[in-house]
Amino acid sequence: MAEKQQIQSKPYSIVCENNLLTIKGVKQVVEISEKEAVLKLYENTLIVKGDGLNVIKLDKEQGVVVSEYKALSLLSFKQNGFSVKGLFR
Repeated sequence: MAEKQQIQSKPYSIVCENNLLTIKGVKQVVEISEKEAVLKLYENTLIVKGDGLNVIKLDKEQGVVVSEYKALSLLSFKQNGFSVKGLFR
């Protein structure tokens, strides 16, 4: 009897507090600027849009990105080419 392979997804979390955005579960930082950040998570891509985005901590081993911001306007997920609008807008 063949065993089914279990695919475990890596958990992620997003916390916005005191003008700090903490994202855990980041696999790769694709692009980051003062207006936009594109971060690959393990199962999808997170797009962050805002003003005054500035990375203050990047821990590649733990998969953590901490950014300060002046304003956030959009958080959205993109998976397999499909976009899912997120928390803001």
